[in-house]
Amino acid sequence: MACLGCLGLANLEAWNARVARGPLPHGYTPANPHRPTMAHLSGVPVRPNSLRPPLAGLPASTRSRFSLGAPRQRRVTEATAAGAKHRRSCQTARAAPKEAAQPQRQPRGDDEDDRMGRKGRKGKSAAASMNEATLVRVNKVLEDFRASDAEVYTFEPDISKEERAAIHEMCRKMGMKSKSSGFGTQRRLSVYKNKRNQGLDMEEGPTHLGFSEESRHVLQDLFTHYPPDDADLNGDANRNSSDKAANIKWKTDSAFCKPAMSKHDITKKVEMFSTKINGSPQLRKIMEDRSKLPISSFKDVITSTLDDHQVVLISGETGCGKTTQVPQYILDHMWGKGESCKIICTQPRRISAISVAERISAERGEAVGDTVGYKIRLESKGGKNSSVMFCTNGVLLRVLIGRGTNTSKTRNPKSLDDAIMGISHIIVDEIHERDRFSDFMLTILRDLLPVYPHLRLVLMSATIDAVRFSQYFNGCSVIQVPGFTYPVKTYYLEDVLSILQSVGDNHLSTTTSDKKQRSVLTEDFKSSMDESINLALVNEEFDPLLELISAEQNPEIYNYQHSETGVTPLMVFAAKGQLGDVCMLLSFGVDCSAQDHDGKSALDWAQQEKQQEVYEVIMKHVECSSAKLTEDNELLNKYLATINPEHIDTMLIERLLGKICVDSDEGAILVFLPGWEDINQTREKLRASPFFRDSSRFLVLSLHSMIPSSEQKKVFKRPPAGVRKIILSTNIAETAVTIDDVVFVIDSGRMKEKSYDPYNNVSTLHASWVSKASARQREGRAGRCQAGVCYHLYSRFRAASLPDYQIPEIKRMPIEELCLQVKLLDSNCRIADFLKKTLDPPIPESVRNAITVLQDLGALTQDEQLTELGEKLGSLPVHPSTTKMLLFAILMNCLDPALTLACAADYRDPFLLPMAPDERKNATAGKVELASLYGGFSDQLAVVAAFDCWRRAKDRGQESQFCTKYFISSSIMQMLANMRKQLQSELYQRGFVPADTSACSLNSNDPGIMRAVLMAGAYPMVGRLLPPRKNVKKTIVETASGGKVRLHPHSCNFNLSFSKSSGNPLLVYDEVTRGDGGMHIKKCSVVGSCPLLLLASEMVVAPPDDDSDEEEDSSEDEAGKSTLAQHRKEIMSSPDNTVSVVVDRWLRFDASALDVAQFYCLRERLASSILFKVKHPQDVLPPALGASMYAIACILSYDGLPDMCPSNDLLQNPVEARRFSLGKRGYIPPGGYLRSFADRPHHAPHFQNLANHPGGDPAYTQPSRAPVGRFDQSQRSFRNSGPGSSKPRSFKRQRNTAL
Repeated sequence: MACLGCLGLANLEAWNARVARGPLPHGYTPANPHRPTMAHLSGVPVRPNSLRPPLAGLPASTRSRFSLGAPRQRRVTEATAAGAKHRRSCQTARAAPKEAAQPQRQPRGDDEDDRMGRKGRKGKSAAASMNEATLVRVNKVLEDFRASDAEVYTFEPDISKEERAAIHEMCRKMGMKSKSSGFGTQRRLSVYKNKRNQGLDMEEGPTHLGFSEESRHVLQDLFTHYPPDDADLNGDANRNSSDKAANIKWKTDSAFCKPAMSKHDITKKVEMFSTKINGSPQLRKIMEDRSKLPISSFKDVITSTLDDHQVVLISGETGCGKTTQVPQYILDHMWGKGESCKIICTQPRRISAISVAERISAERGEAVGDTVGYKIRLESKGGKNSSVMFCTNGVLLRVLIGRGTNTSKTRNPKSLDDAIMGISHIIVDEIHERDRFSDFMLTILRDLLPVYPHLRLVLMSATIDAVRFSQYFNGCSVIQVPGFTYPVKTYYLEDVLSILQSVGDNHLSTTTSDKKQRSVLTEDFKSSMDESINLALVNEEFDPLLELISAEQNPEIYNYQHSETGVTPLMVFAAKGQLGDVCMLLSFGVDCSAQDHDGKSALDWAQQEKQQEVYEVIMKHVECSSAKLTEDNELLNKYLATINPEHIDTMLIERLLGKICVDSDEGAILVFLPGWEDINQTREKLRASPFFRDSSRFLVLSLHSMIPSSEQKKVFKRPPAGVRKIILSTNIAETAVTIDDVVFVIDSGRMKEKSYDPYNNVSTLHASWVSKASARQREGRAGRCQAGVCYHLYSRFRAASLPDYQIPEIKRMPIEELCLQVKLLDSNCRIADFLKKTLDPPIPESVRNAITVLQDLGALTQDEQLTELGEKLGSLPVHPSTTKMLLFAILMNCLDPALTLACAADYRDPFLLPMAPDERKNATAGKVELASLYGGFSDQLAVVAAFDCWRRAKDRGQESQFCTKYFISSSIMQMLANMRKQLQSELYQRGFVPADTSACSLNSNDPGIMRAVLMAGAYPMVGRLLPPRKNVKKTIVETASGGKVRLHPHSCNFNLSFSKSSGNPLLVYDEVTRGDGGMHIKKCSVVGSCPLLLLASEMVVAPPDDDSDEEEDSSEDEAGKSTLAQHRKEIMSSPDNTVSVVVDRWLRFDASALDVAQFYCLRERLASSILFKVKHPQDVLPPALGASMYAIACILSYDGLPDMCPSNDLLQNPVEARRFSLGKRGYIPPGGYLRSFADRPHHAPHFQNLANHPGGDPAYTQPSRAPVGRFDQSQRSFRNSGPGSSKPRSFKRQRNTAL
């Protein structure tokens, strides 16, 4: 039997159906027959039956080679032995793939033949050695194995060296380890999940740690006035105030309250709307256009169904008008009854919520914020008086969580401040996108509906698994709405290759006309088709059926299958001998392979009814089509053997663009590409082409979220006559924008997808295949405003193997926020138990990782109980880590940069990606220069500096000049400014800051304190830079898990250099990402050791020569142990003795015992201050804690910078700064132009006197507001727990205390 890659079938379903009917006819010979690739392979997982069974319908050869069924027993022992060997070898190994940091070695045997293929035709990867069908199958096997509980998967031995290399490459990209073992015919390949290892060795030498002379003076003064055994450290005050803290409630958001409108007010509103329509021709035109939308005929059905049912699911095709019209239908219906309402409409993206609110407001002749408003994270318009509010899924989720937090404490599910009581309708749009907030929200709503019988829920989507969602909501009503699109001609890769091979033929000469078309298969039309087919079969009345077919030559009609029997019009005409009608349908391109419910095709019907002439005509048509299909398949196989199908072939795109331009006169071309790199490569390829370089004939534009808005707007403008517009875009053009002159779409079939690998705890960003739903959306871009053509650059087989929908976000993203919100919703519920109720529960490993992060933040105790800090971390509309950063920043009087960092992390990077190579170099240099304003070597502080300078440039009227020089998006900066105001308002409403926050940012220009704020937000994402090694030019970072990771080329620190005298500098980063090019960190900042020691979760102190492993293995007697303990006691009790500090079990520092003891005291007082402010956000800190916060700020200012950064004094001296930068890569001293926007010079840390504010103490100057937060304490007296223990003492903060 031939392998799937050579069968030339139209799609996978057709092949499955053919195999199900039995063996192929005798004498069947495929084109170019050969032995199936990787024959007789079967997977051998160690744990039997832990994976799904193989896909049904695949050929026996492929099925046996990659099956996931129960393994044969003889394989289990061998695989288990291999697994045991692997586990032994991993006991001291690091978790993250080490090969990411090593130079690529030349392949030496099949185990190392894992080189990545180059883009397009420049080279092919090992995966190209497999045929497409086998490649799809192997990928499915590996995906299923990764999602299972099995630890090892072993393939059968008889695979070639090239095929093993392909599997090695696939495993590396998926973050799994693979290894071949055995010899000769018994050589097997095993795949292992890359489990993280917590036992880290400390290969690098310790870093010396100590205070500067200035810091020692501050500490001496602090401990003279407030010695370490101060009563404020024993926790009595905190315990006495626990009752007050237990009554904290979230404030109900008035934006979600129902408008207080009487019947008279509603009547007046309706009359005003009618008057506007009568007096405005523009509004009358809008009303006419609204009445023509497909959904307009369903208005009464929707409103009446909502009157009778609590949940309604609307499945509306693209362009039907559901998003803008359904909220208005409900609003008009409720007002028609004289009832006030509050309709909450959610959208998955911020831009969608804003744009739809603006569109509906325009349709009603109003401004946004009147009847229709919106509220997104950190931005809003409208409020209590708005009857329709648009918001993102995350915003509504917070309302639901707030309801749970408040009512859980009052025991009244319908209390007066219950936000749900004020909401009459909730519309969840685009539920097919399955972001993590929508899935979580639907689970909560399903539980709430029985408690709130007045609440109505509407679910909407263009592409949706309606049956599954309906079942999830107990069989809710489903309303199907047809779409409103133009016809689109579709080609696949085999068609494209055939088109390009033909010379002189115009493949567009038969393109469908511009006749406007919508889906005609309404319920009434289906009934008419069923009745016409019955009349033709029973009474031989063909006219009704012919009239329906001839009215619109639509594939939906002439391929229609009877709803009960599955009979098609072709079957009817074949059975009745209507030769002319049969030929007509064949000319339309009717599907001859369709089968009725009895499995009979049109050929079978003609043969059964002895219509020989018709039978011969259909048979000849099928044979011609089959010959053409075979020829196309041969061409496809030859092409796939020369390239890597998972990479973008820019040469193929160039040739196809040329063919389109030759065969047609006009129409914009939209090319979907995975990411910026592919856009840039394709653009450069076209620029180098003699055909496309003529700017008078071609306009090549890019569409990407990070290019300037001025560039983005160009794609919407029609070019001059005679100029062809070509748009190179990511998937941003799938749904977010409509370009009305697009006629042709080229779909690469690939997209950049960010995911999360819970087993390695890293993010992944790589190109993956799109889903069928996304492919339909891309196809529809060519038919939104006129008829078009879509070219899919993947085969029909690949198209059939694509997943129906994208993997739900809850299964591929970190879920710390969701886990915290589960506890806020119901503190007694186990997180894993609640998440199991979602439509697609997350991977258990992801849940465990999220809980660990929340425990490290102090939000959860070890037994998963919610702490008061956890409640505060969940009260702000940002990530819990970001909330912690804000609280620490308030404590340090460094709020302003923290606001910028918080909003930038939640929104996007303001730096643009210029097109020209020279401009890209200038943009990189500008970013490095901006970072140098605050010490340099920081991607995050570059954003802070950019915002600070932009704000001052705008005040001086130089905004445009500044943004142009430093390649900054002014629109993103303006958005960040608005978000900062909203976030500041949130902090004020919760009592964390006063109305005037200027006094909370007195230290906002101190580089040392700013980096400590960064540490508070990024922890535990801490790494250390490794010293340069021979033959390795790029900077390598070691992470806490032991992984070796590179820095991304877009990072300020990409070209960073440092001397060995600097030790191993520490840095904090946002995430580790695994992409096609390996593991990398994109945003990071070099930091000092002091912030880490103050904020780390665990700090263990022991003599520098202590070796716990040697002690554990020693067989010395009790006397010897006593002597060792006494020796340690003497070392730790002497202030000047050197001891080792081990932070988080992997970073080691040498310091004096006195310095370590002082660090410990500062850590305890910092934790106590945060805990105090959690319970009393508007109360003054006790004097000892206030003085300690001032001391910490001073120490961070003096000692917070890493050694490789310039000092504060040097930063203020341009000459010294230039001298410092000589020979240093990654640092550019600020020039005069940039310095003109810098703030006043930095001095010693500032803390204003707060005697007139309910957080101050007239007797001591201290931080404006101590942050709200919580770290549980061991509450031991400093002197009683000092360095006198006989064994290493752990200073880890305990999370399982009463708090």
